[in-house]
Order: sequence, then structure tokens, then C-alpha cells
Amino acid sequence: MSQTTPQTITGPAAKKIIKKYRLLANLDVKRWYDNLARGSPITAEVRLRRVNHFCEVHGMTLTELAELAIRDIKTLTDLIEDHVTWMEREGYSPGYIKSTVIAIKSWLHHHDIEIKRRIKIANFDSTPTLENERVPEPHELAEVFNRASLRVAASIALIGKAGLRPESLGNYNATDGLMIKDLPDLVIHQGEAKWIQTPPLIIVRKTLSKAKHQYFTFITNLGAKKLLAYFNDRLARGEILVADSPVIAPDSIYKTYRGNNANKKFLPTSRICREIRETLRPRFQWRPYVFRAFFDTQMLIAESRGKIAHDFRVFFMGHKGSIEAKYTTNKGILPTSLLNEMREAFKRSEVFLDLEVKEED
Repeated sequence: MSQTTPQTITGPAAKKIIKKYRLLANLDVKRWYDNLARGSPITAEVRLRRVNHFCEVHGMTLTELAELAIRDIKTLTDLIEDHVTWMEREGYSPGYIKSTVIAIKSWLHHHDIEIKRRIKIANFDSTPTLENERVPEPHELAEVFNRASLRVAASIALIGKAGLRPESLGNYNATDGLMIKDLPDLVIHQGEAKWIQTPPLIIVRKTLSKAKHQYFTFITNLGAKKLLAYFNDRLARGEILVADSPVIAPDSIYKTYRGNNANKKFLPTSRICREIRETLRPRFQWRPYVFRAFFDTQMLIAESRGKIAHDFRVFFMGHKGSIEAKYTTNKGILPTSLLNEMREAFKRSEVFLDLEVKEED
């Protein structure tokens, strides 16, 4: 466990961290939180924040919330319904409201209490913040890469040119992330990073996969160049890259508050995404995830043009399908002929992903 304590925390995130420590000082809350975190640390964090916000609005603690449910479930259910009405009136997004109700139910379920009434949320499946989001145009991609630092350019390349989720680069609590050993086509020779085969293979270990299964993808020519530029800069600065070195790593520039991530060799997802957002702003209001949406969209176009098989595209996105079944059944080893065909299919699709080539010419 981290040795960070509320007394040693400083910086802009201190208030939030101290609030979390105070909540987890309650052993019952911590037991619930830890159980959720074993499945997903992000889920545990979000649900803790949502339940606590509900309690703060209504002037109660999490323990008092559970006691009210035990004493009078109807009164509590009415309160939740009224809270949903209030949140809708205040303009909270349907997704946020839904996650609040789910979090409250999770906390009550921890006490073996079930809310049987169906609590409806208007337009619960809508995503108003994403409705007007579009994938980048070629000239916009070129502009973003020109504005980005080497590390941010590498992060965007892995998301937009290989289809990785930001969480695969560095997980929520900075305990794991993509490593040099996950790039089997990369070699370090005489202090210089090089690819021995293109498009380079990227292995996503099951600990980094949202679906909890190992899979692989490739990265385009332009994306591979962005990675090499970043790696060679690190090598030139004296860093020694070994198998367990992070692909996206903290460095001497990263001296801002790290809290519980202090002394960890990976960047947390939040930091990776924040760096991308800072690069995009104020020119673009996209989420960092828009680059994965770009990858998905362009690969779908490649599939429609007969450049790549549907099963290959699904596999490269990290979704489970027929190729995943073969891959896991064979313990991560596919026939060389199939692997080569997947590589060639990806190579044929690069023209749909490296759209900014002409913009850079």
C-alpha cells in the first residue's frame, strides 16, 4: 500500500484526496470500496464520489444512508426519486444521474438491501456531450501532432494509429501500463531505437485490456515514427530502455503533484488524458478518446473497401470475437500465416489512418 497520508499530501488535488481518506476511515465504507476496486479501481472511485455527493446534498453520511434504508426503505426510495428529479432540473447529464443511482444501489446492496422500485431516468442512454463530437480531419490531425510534445504525440499515436485505449498506456493508479516488452518488433541497437518489422506489433496484456483478455494490434507508419522519435529522445537523455520500461513514462519534466502515484514508473490514465487535452485546447474541444473513435471509424471504412476482414478489425479494437477465441485457445500463439495476413491487412488499411501524410508533404 502507498505510504502517502493526508498529512503528507500537498498540491491542488489535496482536498479531494483528504476527503477520500476521511470516507475510507469508515471500515464498512472501505470494505465496500475495496471489493469494488478488485474488479475496477475506476468503478470504486466513481461510485464512492457519487454516493458521497448524494449524501452531502441531503446532509447525511454514508452510514446514515444505509441506516435510513434499513429503517424505512420507502422513504429512502422516495428521496432517491426526488433526487433524480432535482438532478434533471439542475441539468446533470442522464449518464451522471444513472451512475449516481447505480452507486447508491451498490452501497445499499453491500448492506443486503435491494431497491425494488424502478427508478426511471429520462433519456438515460443519451450522451449530450458527445452528440456533436466528430473525428478529426487530416489537416487537424497534422496540426495536433505538430503542436504536441514528443510524449503526447506518442500517446496520441498509440490511441489513434493503433486503436489502444488510454488506460492501456497507463492504468488508473499508475501500477501498470504498456511496456517495451509489449513491442516485440522494437530493438535498441547502439543507443538507437529501431523497428525490425513493419507495421510494428503491439501486445496488450490482459491486465491492460478492458475485456480482460490479451490481444494485439499494429501501429501505422506515421505512428511508429512518433514512437521512435520519443524513444530516441529518451535514450539521448541518458535513459536506459529495458523490457520492463514503460512506453509512456514520467520524466524530469513531470514534476507536478502525483499523490498516490509518487515513485511509480507509469503515468496514470488521468495524467495521460490531461496532457492530450492540454495539447488540444483551446483549438479543439475533443476528448482524448476521439482518437480511438477515429481509429475505429477509419478501420470501418477500410473494411467497407475490402482492405481488412471484419474479424481482424474487431480484434484490433480489443473486442472479443472469433480471432480472440483462437488466440486465447492457442495461448497467445497464432499460425504464422494468419499473423502475417493480419499484418498485411493492417498495412493495406494504413492509408485510411495516416490521412495527414499529404498534409505534411
